[in-house]
Amino acid sequence: MKEFNIDDIVSEKVIIKSEKIPAGIKVLFNGEIDVQNPDAVFLPYFDEIHDKMLENEIKDIELDFTNLTFMNSGGIKTLVKWITKVLVLPKNKKYKFRIIANSKISWQEASLQMLSRLSPGLIEIMVK
Repeated sequence: MKEFNIDDIVSEKVIIKSEKIPAGIKVLFNGEIDVQNPDAVFLPYFDEIHDKMLENEIKDIELDFTNLTFMNSGGIKTLVKWITKVLVLPKNKKYKFRIIANSKISWQEASLQMLSRLSPGLIEIMVK
């Protein structure tokens, strides 16, 4: 995302891009996340977005998984680590996640619904 100087992740299996939207920031996932140590690849990216959210007092982030065909358990754990960072923030610093899932991709609905249980009210799941 050029506006916040966040570089996209582009590999042979996945492309992750972020963009500014009126409500905040949108992160688009395309491809599959199936790497042995996803923390090494994705945590720095998520940390950078997290920092920009706080610096710019942005209160909403949209994670669009509609074009992500697969995410291994390590990828889910990496997302949980990011969400956990928000859970421990003071109330005035917290931001909300809107997760967009694709009903045609079988793993998404169950796996992503589980994330909403981490903090009801902080995470909204929208299934298309």
